[in-house]
Amino acid sequence: MSRIPDNNQLNKDQNHIAYKETLDFTHSLVSNLRDKDILAINFSENFSSLLLSSGVKSCQDGSFENLKLKDSYILIGQTWDVIIINNVIDIISKLEDAFVNIKKLLRPQGYIILNTPIASNTKDTFYSAFSFNTTFKDFNKKTADTLLSLFFKQDFICAKEKKGFFGFVRRSDIKHYAPPKKKVYIDKYLSSLSNPNKHQEPVKETGKLMIGCVTENNSKYQRQTLNLVQSIRWFGGDISRADIYVCIVEKADDDFLKELKKFGVFVRIVKRFNQNHPQSNKLRFFELPEIDFYDTIMFLDCDTIIVQDPLRYIDGKSFQAEIAAGATVPHEVFKDLFNYYDLKIPDRSYTTALSRASTIWYCNAGVLIFPKEILKSFFPVWRNYTEDLIKNKHLLNNYFQFCEQASLTLSFVKNPVPFKKLPMKMNFPLVGRTSLAIQQCDPVIIHYHHRSDESGLIHNVTKSPYAKLRIQEFNNLLKKYSH
Repeated sequence: MSRIPDNNQLNKDQNHIAYKETLDFTHSLVSNLRDKDILAINFSENFSSLLLSSGVKSCQDGSFENLKLKDSYILIGQTWDVIIINNVIDIISKLEDAFVNIKKLLRPQGYIILNTPIASNTKDTFYSAFSFNTTFKDFNKKTADTLLSLFFKQDFICAKEKKGFFGFVRRSDIKHYAPPKKKVYIDKYLSSLSNPNKHQEPVKETGKLMIGCVTENNSKYQRQTLNLVQSIRWFGGDISRADIYVCIVEKADDDFLKELKKFGVFVRIVKRFNQNHPQSNKLRFFELPEIDFYDTIMFLDCDTIIVQDPLRYIDGKSFQAEIAAGATVPHEVFKDLFNYYDLKIPDRSYTTALSRASTIWYCNAGVLIFPKEILKSFFPVWRNYTEDLIKNKHLLNNYFQFCEQASLTLSFVKNPVPFKKLPMKMNFPLVGRTSLAIQQCDPVIIHYHHRSDESGLIHNVTKSPYAKLRIQEFNNLLKKYSH
């Protein structure tokens, strides 16, 4: 007759195995524990003893409730080199709120280590013994996706993952690690970037779509950016679930970040491209390493809104943009530019979108769509010309504000790539001008420039009856959301 197992003994044995596995994983990630202060959350005293016997500098037990409720550890002013959290992250309801406090406790070049039931052979055996594993696999998968997505959004790298253990380091700390670790962490970071995007299915020829903008940390650009993000989610149709990246120059207010988070936005803080030319900050978006994990890259100025699904106008094979509304850089200036850079100026075979003047290839940079492979070869050329034109401001003289558009033209002539012109409806200029093209256009993307009020509502100044309706729909929904 078989003996019924002692549940207390089984618990004790399983904990001993789990603690040994946790220590082994910690050692594999943090090679030298001897000079480390460690905070162990949701462990028994036995684990602290195990850590101390392995030679750590100090170890403190912690309750997760202290982190969630009153910031008890933070008030003491203590921080730790390593924070190890045992089987609790995956079952709390407000994971992101708790993580705010955890981040404050971690020292520079520190490690966060999670032990969860996810994919753990030890725990699977334990739970199966008590018939708890009916829905466990589905729960674990959801938990893993949530964890990786959360840490990814908070700019942490999953530096190591093994049998239910996750080790994270700050993305901003990578440069401080020794070369061998630095390479490993960069590789892990790049390979993990696709994890939070698994929900996004490739759509038609575009494949996996990445949408982004670059903005400044002031009230005007914050309103514009929120307008854009909201419009994508509300009116984007098939692209409404695409991953959105907002690059904020230098810093970001907490309230702004909270609003962006409501719409599932990935935020990246970027350096200013150049103090003398704010418009060129948009190039920072194209430097994001995350681009490697998408097929089609769509950049939008933050003073645009999407009012219909643009997917059918994205071919996924060509660089796409709209010809500029007018010759904001005159042809005579372009002649001098091409002469300076020893390039042959092309024929004026295009027509400006509004003024209907003959022009060389000269596009508005407010809506740019690149297949990734084209972007890889094209962007370095564009960046170099932009940097050089900023240094030689006199070449553009009074037209310097259009530097990144002029450099775009130089790049296209220097490094020709497949190009398909976008129709006006994909970069519809919000102007009060009367023209047949305006009146007949039902816009997909509206480029409203400065024409909005302090609450973000778009001024309905267009002569297009279709655009009027689209703007009214956006404004009505914005009013409801704001209230």
